[in-house]
Amino acid sequence: MIRLAHFSDVHLTARPMGWAGRDLLTKRVTGWFNLTSLGRGKRFQHAPTVADVLRRDLATRGYDHLVFSGDATMLGFESEMKLAAKVLGVGDLSLPSAIAVPGNHDVYVASAEKGRIFEAAFAPWQHGKRVGGADYPFATKIGNVWLIAVNSARSNANPIDASGRVGRPQLDRLRELTATLDAGPRVVVSHYPILEPSRKPEPWFHRLRDWDRVRDAAAACGVGLWLHGHRHGWYVLPAGADLPFPTVCVGSSTQSNRWGYHEYSIDGWHLKGRRRVYDPAAAAFTDADTFELKLAGEPRQS
Repeated sequence: MIRLAHFSDVHLTARPMGWAGRDLLTKRVTGWFNLTSLGRGKRFQHAPTVADVLRRDLATRGYDHLVFSGDATMLGFESEMKLAAKVLGVGDLSLPSAIAVPGNHDVYVASAEKGRIFEAAFAPWQHGKRVGGADYPFATKIGNVWLIAVNSARSNANPIDASGRVGRPQLDRLRELTATLDAGPRVVVSHYPILEPSRKPEPWFHRLRDWDRVRDAAAACGVGLWLHGHRHGWYVLPAGADLPFPTVCVGSSTQSNRWGYHEYSIDGWHLKGRRRVYDPAAAAFTDADTFELKLAGEPRQS
């Protein structure tokens, strides 16, 4: 049995951010307006404190590995990324090893995506088996479980477009990579969900654009579970006719009154999950909801 901790969407920011003239022609302007005037900043006003408590919690509960599914920052500035990596304890030897993927806020503009600022700041959490020289996907084995990082985030110029895409080249690499993996449950870590809680795709401006192609490719690659963030409320979708493997959204770990993270115990193809939520009065995370899932792909007994 292995024990994992899954957290996401911490949305930390820095002062100063590091604005440059070219940023005035990007969606960072509308993002900043949302942050300062439309309530986003208020919803995450306690994020630095909660993230600090989160890091200390992750260091003391005996996890075998950590899972971070993206959105470390607000606007994808390098200053935010470096601060987030420091607050979350990237490279801190008192923490368990970890796997991390970027969220859409981490590649908020094209310069952040092309400059690979997430990959630079979170490099200690990006070790794994790859094919070719591409950053994604990559896989690492913890116990008998393969954790597979798939990047579903992309930069978008349209201010209202928060959609993602995995893309055919990465799916081709996923097929090549998984063909080399030995036996064991295969768990994808990505930012975007396949389906929303209603078991339908998200609206076009927020969804994984190639969700159906990704779903089918992941199933063909033997993926048994999809872990993600992006949506700030947590939910669990068991496998069904529309979804060949279960998915778990951990939600935001630092947004006020939604803050929490998950711990998973995986024994064979069976997962027991527990949600831990932040208690402001105690300045600590405490146990909350529990759930169980059967991972897809369990070999039949001969």
